[in-house]
Amino acid sequence: MKLLMPKRALRVALAIIAIAVAPVAPARADWPERPISLLMPYVAGGATDIAVREIARKMSDDLRQPIIVENKPGAGTMLAAQMVARAKPDGYTLLVTTGANMITGPMLAKTPIFDPEKDITPVALLSVNPLVLVASKASGITSLSGLIAQAKARPGQLAIGSYGVGTPPHLAIELMKMRFGIDIIHVPYNGSNPAMIDLRGGRIPVLMDFLPSQVRTITDGEVVGLAIGQKTRSTLVPQVPTFDEAGMAGMEITTFFGIAAPVGTAPAILERISEAARRALEDPGLRQSAESRGLTLVHANPAAFAQALQRERALAATIIKTAGIENVE
Repeated sequence: MKLLMPKRALRVALAIIAIAVAPVAPARADWPERPISLLMPYVAGGATDIAVREIARKMSDDLRQPIIVENKPGAGTMLAAQMVARAKPDGYTLLVTTGANMITGPMLAKTPIFDPEKDITPVALLSVNPLVLVASKASGITSLSGLIAQAKARPGQLAIGSYGVGTPPHLAIELMKMRFGIDIIHVPYNGSNPAMIDLRGGRIPVLMDFLPSQVRTITDGEVVGLAIGQKTRSTLVPQVPTFDEAGMAGMEITTFFGIAAPVGTAPAILERISEAARRALEDPGLRQSAESRGLTLVHANPAAFAQALQRERALAATIIKTAGIENVE
């Protein structure tokens, strides 16, 4: 994310890796011999869940074994990560990584339930996408400036949802509060779907989400797009201004998802999984399906993913310290 200061930038996207010192399980030449579990930190039906299931089907064809996506929401997306951290490092239990469970969640939690640097190792980056701020039509909020005006008129009463404690949207909300000096209530959910249910039902007026979950709702006029966290407007929802245009200069907010494994998993297995992911992301049908829903597919192998996430983790730590928002759960 970009620093909330003129002409200087900070990005909030992000997450991390886990390069740790641990015994490495030997790779078997005949791996995989049985189905693989891929733990999803969100409830079923959200944009990430749908995309990962499509990618997993393509990877299953490549690996010649089923990849079973199991939804394990909880603890601000960290429950699934904890389960993978405790799993045998044999390549049969994998994690859908996000900015929430690999960096912001553990950093902001008072009592982290796993250590992303010591317990989890990256396998493959799959997608990078901007966040978007949306409001329900019933709220009467049609712009970011309107949201700020309402928040200042009713301090401590306006609620903004996100898809979990410690997620990039949560961190973005905290930064927005600091930038504008507003007192708003953060309401965390176990994924975008339950948050959207409450947004439609009028229980929350505003939601910070990631773009793929909101392309259809914005296009259909179900919600009002207030601002998008990238440098230029999206071609999928061109009516939504960037945060810069909406009055929050220097705010670029993205998040990602990928695949990780328990530390100690054999490098040969990690590379095998990563290559299956790379080939899946090159499939024209998969790319077309993803792009139609606002997803940008991006692959990185274990080494490149690890290096990128190390840089992002250091940057995110600086953001959290500078903003003074440690332990905001």
